[in-house]
Amino acid sequence: MVYAVNDSNYGILERCPCGSQIMVEISTKEADIGKKYFVCRDFKNDGLHIKKEWNEAIEDETRRLKEKVVDNEGRLRSLGALEYQVDRIDKASQSNDANIAHLDYQIDEIDKAMKENADEIAQLGYQFDRMDRASKKNADEIAHVKDIIKKL
Repeated sequence: MVYAVNDSNYGILERCPCGSQIMVEISTKEADIGKKYFVCRDFKNDGLHIKKEWNEAIEDETRRLKEKVVDNEGRLRSLGALEYQVDRIDKASQSNDANIAHLDYQIDEIDKAMKENADEIAQLGYQFDRMDRASKKNADEIAHVKDIIKKL
């Protein structure tokens, strides 16, 4: 429990490690009349409860907030660099979109040409079959003529 007291004893206190509420107390002791303290509502001087000078807590909190501001300033600066990178990526993306659109057009043109070539190949195949049949018919006729010539 002592580690919890030490860890919680920084800045403006919200709760005591014992779970009790923290209150602001103004000292009435002659040695430190008017001094403010953050004190556990159930304070006992046993080391397990919080009692901290108000000025010290405010100084701690101010120091913590200054560190946060410095950290956030650094983050803001890095955001500027990130914005620049995002802009570059956005421009590259737009360029890629244009390239993709052009490639889509080229693919469509190639697809059309392939269909035309397929039609031409089919037509040539048909003509080849006709010529092949005609060639066989001519070969048969030539063979028949040769047979007739042999018989003569």
